[in-house]
Amino acid sequence: MSVLQASVGVKGKNLEDDVQTVQSLLKSKGYDPGPVDGVCGPDTIAAIRTFQATFLARPDGLIEPGRKTWVRLSSSGGASTTPDLTQWSGDSAKWTQEKKLQSLHPELRPKVVAVLRALEQRGFQPKIYYGWRSVAVQLQLYFQGNSKVKFSFHNAQKPNGTPNSYAADIIDSRFGWSPGAEQSGFWKALGEEAKARNLTWGGDWVSFRDWAHVQLVPNSELARVKQESGL
Repeated sequence: MSVLQASVGVKGKNLEDDVQTVQSLLKSKGYDPGPVDGVCGPDTIAAIRTFQATFLARPDGLIEPGRKTWVRLSSSGGASTTPDLTQWSGDSAKWTQEKKLQSLHPELRPKVVAVLRALEQRGFQPKIYYGWRSVAVQLQLYFQGNSKVKFSFHNAQKPNGTPNSYAADIIDSRFGWSPGAEQSGFWKALGEEAKARNLTWGGDWVSFRDWAHVQLVPNSELARVKQESGL
């Protein structure tokens, strides 16, 4: 069991052994703190905040012994060779925001958190509608005419079958896909914030405007992601 002697992060004591412990645990859960070197630099602080954003409304970048962030980080919630896939069942559109964030690819997760924060600062009320979703739901959307592909970046998974979505659908909770989203400038703002973080935005697609959609890699990599997903 991991032990933390003192606080790590913003205004923490940042003892070298403690920082290394935190960095190792962050890496094991898919959050990149940079090298595990015992130095609490900007990358480590950013990784702490990104991790906290999955369960705290106001991430403060600080981990303290016995407090909520440390309990979450030190819990045995990392990767497993025999994962319990039942926790990823049900309607993924109804999952909590935390669970939707957890279903994203580790490189996409912090970018989506940054987009959500930026949109909030611009006066919007953003939320993730879809992170990962099953192939069955994808086919339903395809046959309803709401998607152009039978496999999408939303369906990506790890070899052990757990979600690893390369895409997220982000809406303003007040408008959804109604005309109010465009009239308020939400779609335009989403596109700007997504592209500022080198994400692909579905609103740029001429043949099919997918306004809420952001993804980690370009469409040309869809076949690769499908193959890696074993689907």
